Amino acid sequence: MKEMIYKGSVENEQKVIDMLDEGIYKGFHYVIVSYGTHPCAYIEIPEGHKLYNASNQNEFYDIACHGGINFNTYTGLPFVPIKNPNKGHYIGWSFSTVGYDYIFGICYCGKKWTTKEIFEDIKNVIEQLIKS
Repeated sequence: MKEMIYKGSVENEQKVIDMLDEGIYKGFHYVIVSYGTHPCAYIEIPEGHKLYNASNQNEFYDIACHGGINFNTYTGLPFVPIKNPNKGHYIGWSFSTVGYDYIFGICYCGKKWTTKEIFEDIKNVIEQLIKS
């Protein structure tokens, strides 16, 4: 697990994505990344889960996480350097709420999230997915 370091998101005119952590928790694949300015969390919904292939964002409305689920795709995470890329169903959320979260270059007054805190949020979401 690498620590989140807030910095600019563009170096040498290319977007920098830094893998902070990736693993399996209770059968769910998760990924934590830094986009430089802020971190994001992603969880793969396994086949057979009732929310697998859920196309309506409202189906994730009851999932409590920081800022709410704002990412839902069936094409995997092509922009994230995960160990075992696939075209699975991923949900995700960011830690970049203006006025609440620290965002490099935009909001210098909010919370700086640690990778361990983000992982705790991921575990909480996975527990909710297990119970749903």
